[in-house]
Amino acid sequence: MTRFLTISEARKQFLELPETLSEQPVIITRHGKPVMAALSYEQFESLAETLDLLEDGNLMADLRESMTQADRGERVSLADVRARLKP
Repeated sequence: MTRFLTISEARKQFLELPETLSEQPVIITRHGKPVMAALSYEQFESLAETLDLLEDGNLMADLRESMTQADRGERVSLADVRARLKP
């Protein structure tokens, strides 16, 4: 569950935020409305990597095609994959 803190609460808890963020991101609010999100550096890196992958048009096209093939029941056995990968 996402945790919400007011800006004042976040300021008071600033030194403890790294431990809090290791568990989950924190949404910081002003006047009851979200104005920023705080997350651990590991979560940030993961999000940035995911965005990089999503921005790769060729990769996403290949992924969509793979999902369509899987939905149609077109699958390749592990043995066939290994055979294709051998030099």
